[in-house]
Amino acid sequence: MRNIYIAVLTFLVLSVLLFIGSFIYLDKEKHGTYYYVVNLGGHECGTIKVDSFETEDKRIYKSAAHMPFSVDFTEFKSRLILDRRYNIESFMEEKSGNGPGKIVYLENKKGLVSFVARYGSRFAAVTDIPIRGYTYIFDEFSPATYLALIENYNFRKGRSQGFNGLTPAKLAYLPPMKRLVTLTSVRDEYIKVGRRKIKTEYLLLKIKNYPQGGVWVAKSDKSLIKLEIPQKGLSITRVFSPVTLSAKGYVSKGDEYISEEVVFKNRNIQLAGTLTIPKKEGKLPAVLLIAGSGPQDREYQGFFASIADYLSKNGFCALRFDSRGVGSSGGDAMSSRKRDEIEDAVAALEFLAGAVEKVDPQKIAVIAHSEGAFSALAVAAGKDTVKALVFMAPSVYLGPEKSPRAEILKNMASKNGWSDDYLNLAMRAAQETEGKAAGTKHDWAYILGKRYFLKGIREELAERPKDAISSVKSPVLVLQGKEDEEVPMEFASYFDKALEEAGNPNHALVYYGYLGRFFGNLVDDGTHKMHYEVDKEVLENIKNWLNKNILEPVPPPQAEEIELAGK
Repeated sequence: MRNIYIAVLTFLVLSVLLFIGSFIYLDKEKHGTYYYVVNLGGHECGTIKVDSFETEDKRIYKSAAHMPFSVDFTEFKSRLILDRRYNIESFMEEKSGNGPGKIVYLENKKGLVSFVARYGSRFAAVTDIPIRGYTYIFDEFSPATYLALIENYNFRKGRSQGFNGLTPAKLAYLPPMKRLVTLTSVRDEYIKVGRRKIKTEYLLLKIKNYPQGGVWVAKSDKSLIKLEIPQKGLSITRVFSPVTLSAKGYVSKGDEYISEEVVFKNRNIQLAGTLTIPKKEGKLPAVLLIAGSGPQDREYQGFFASIADYLSKNGFCALRFDSRGVGSSGGDAMSSRKRDEIEDAVAALEFLAGAVEKVDPQKIAVIAHSEGAFSALAVAAGKDTVKALVFMAPSVYLGPEKSPRAEILKNMASKNGWSDDYLNLAMRAAQETEGKAAGTKHDWAYILGKRYFLKGIREELAERPKDAISSVKSPVLVLQGKEDEEVPMEFASYFDKALEEAGNPNHALVYYGYLGRFFGNLVDDGTHKMHYEVDKEVLENIKNWLNKNILEPVPPPQAEEIELAGK
């Protein structure tokens, strides 16, 4: 009897081992791993690992990218799930860096795609986007999304073959865009990867309203070897072992000033920043820098570092700080409201005016960018601490009574060549998002199974910037780049007109016909993290205007509008 028990036990153990072994075998057979290196502008700037899986009823593609040179996010993760016929079931993409990140989620139910995205405490959502059968998720920068196209391209047939694509938008509040992606077999080519020479089939990549590219597919196993979009300076090439890349942090330094790490508090939230102080005797003028467009670190993609560096070389103390929940600042960025941002900015102003010995509290200016303009208005309204205000590409709508989001979207549609259908979808997404926030008193809600903060958007819908601007009597300089792809030029003129109507005696508007949203160039030297350097003419104009209105105040001139010709 004992021998029978032993035999049965042995059989069970072997069965379990065989069962486990079969899964290991199947996993090995149906699991592929691919490594890629990203080259942008002639420099290696990131690495990507792609895993593909097949189960009985699904195809799964996972991607993890490390982009240390990226101007904002440095870690990218995505998961795409298709059924056996390559129809989309769901797609999720997460981007992160030095603080809260961005999440995009798509879900397909019977040919209707629902979308939701979150960036910090802000979100956007739209439901029931109709798609055609056999629509593929496609992102021209993501090798993982090319795999399904390649697997469905008929290499025997060759020639041009079209695929319906759904591309996640770069901006968090925009829904995915439908695109027709065409691959055309051109010729066979040998591609050198390290020491290997691989025979590939070269496919021409075409997308409407997008630069032409190329895709190289291995003849042996139909794996993706390389993709390239020359006009973007982008190439992504397969490697056969993991590669490690790192970027040096860019830090502006000058012999004319010193940089100090500082901390200050807004109630129980500790905020951290950098204070640059000129090496000069006596009390000095100062500027406070207020960022916009979601949670940002103190460098603000190099934009604030560039401004602080220049102004401190020219006699101004400059304070820039991490948003709450970002970098070294405490607090929770996921539930941050506009009121929190304003209070944090007030705390920074009070610190600058009262706790920094070198600062002359009678000579402080505020420089705000994009959505930070509203915070700056609120900080300066009714206070005599702020002696001057500079608004750069202010994303505050002070025009006729209509939707500011609609104006922004129309501007983007015009500059990016959107179709009428996509513009209408973007409008619908804005309306649905605002409806979800305004339609409940709850602070949080679940959308497509993900948790989102509603209160922040609800409070922003109730904002009245005209009330704040009517209380601002300090001199104001408004700067706007005509190449800004997000904020319409009209916003700056509305802003200037509102100052005039509010009786502000000293305000000026300056247009730059050759500059965009960050008023300068994106620097990519292949060594440091990419960063913006502000145009020298812009910096010179800011310095001269601050000198005129803070250091040597004169009787207020008549309001002026200055047009700088495009270069």
